[in-house]
Amino acid sequence: MTALTAATVSAVVKSDAYGLGLEAVAGGLAVAGCRSYFVADLSEAEKLRRILPRAAIYVLAPDYAADPTPYHERRLVPVCNSLEDATCAALSAERASYAVNLETGFHRFGLTFDDVRRLAQTQTHFPTVALSHLACAETREAATNALQWNRFVSMCEILRPRGRSLGASAAIWLGRRFHFDIIRAGSALYGLKMPTVDPSPIRPVVRLRAPLVAVQTACAREAVGYGATFTTSRVTRIGTLALGYSHGFPFAAGNRISVSIGPHQAPLIGRVAMEYVTVDLTDVPESLCRPGIGVEVIGPHLLIDDLARAAQTNPQEILLRLGAGCRRRYANSPVGAEDQDR
Repeated sequence: MTALTAATVSAVVKSDAYGLGLEAVAGGLAVAGCRSYFVADLSEAEKLRRILPRAAIYVLAPDYAADPTPYHERRLVPVCNSLEDATCAALSAERASYAVNLETGFHRFGLTFDDVRRLAQTQTHFPTVALSHLACAETREAATNALQWNRFVSMCEILRPRGRSLGASAAIWLGRRFHFDIIRAGSALYGLKMPTVDPSPIRPVVRLRAPLVAVQTACAREAVGYGATFTTSRVTRIGTLALGYSHGFPFAAGNRISVSIGPHQAPLIGRVAMEYVTVDLTDVPESLCRPGIGVEVIGPHLLIDDLARAAQTNPQEILLRLGAGCRRRYANSPVGAEDQDR
């Protein structure tokens, strides 16, 4: 088997770079030296090709056999999830680069052992990369990791790809034998920590601020918000923030987190509404409780991972929804630091 000369890191920028903006994020990664990217579909690949004319772009969900032309014209690498797509790519007169997804135990899609044997019997053009996806990479001791590794290696021995990629972000901490030729880094790039890695070397890259738009005082034993899920126990200064589930903020976070105003914490009280949330400002100095001030929701005191735990979901969903629903401002981006409204 001819392998790539060294393990490389490829950026997973699918789903609009996890909701943070495909062009801005990929442009910044390119400046940092990234040369290969994974996107969700042809539409994302075409957007990325316009700003990165020389990058290797892998398309995770192609309909390659239906129309290979856009992939050839734009030098895009289809990740073939079926024998039909893989056979079409292997027998293509253009002999363009293609990748294959191998079914090793994730059971979503991909080529089975039988598919791999059939492809190996007919192919005249080897895949650029064979890849698969670990189901339990975040759990180091999971037996499925070794099982999938063995299946992946066995299938690659039949197929003889030029490069191999089994691991995404969590697999980085499983050891070198899981790295192969390409690590597909997604969550780690966006500051999402691995729950089994402590201390974590991953730094947060996203902050979320919301403006304080109203302040009022409520007497003791007054209900706050829909459903009266919070009742004041004292005279309470209540602040309203322009942030709600229409912006992607999780409804389930009501009454479960605190926001930050300078060095002070303000608990979120009541349910999350469509455009607003309310917070208890009673213990925050009155000088900081004026409409127009920016309140930090996600930052050093509350990470995306913390918010995800409070909302009983995963941090990827939190990031996608907030990224799609909030105004985005970029630091040190070649695309510019302008706001983007969503």
